[in-house]
Amino acid sequence: MEFDKRIPIYEQLKHLVKQAIVSGEYQPGEVLPSRREMAQRYKVNPNTVQRALKELEEEALIMTGNNVPSQVTDDLKTIEGLRQSMIEAALSVFFKEIEPLKVKPELLVNYVVEYAKNMRGEQDA
Repeated sequence: MEFDKRIPIYEQLKHLVKQAIVSGEYQPGEVLPSRREMAQRYKVNPNTVQRALKELEEEALIMTGNNVPSQVTDDLKTIEGLRQSMIEAALSVFFKEIEPLKVKPELLVNYVVEYAKNMRGEQDA
């Protein structure tokens, strides 16, 4: 994994964990890998992992007890809210780039569907 030098690593790590939660890689209530395991996996300092997870805990996306491993929240509304906000953030960036092209919404939908199929390797039936 290569991190963007312009963005703090802990922020990028937070984003990766959020993606894993939203995508189902980490299930609601699932125990997360230890800080050391995550530090080794992403080749970062354990303190960086600690900071990212502390902020995720403050956002109520993970829970950590005394002498208990961190785990993903089991609050499905919180996870769905995260999914919605991540989609909206991605769409905001997308539309800032697309708006100057003046593409009609119907055509844009077709482009997005075709792009998604190509990215997933799907063929038209």
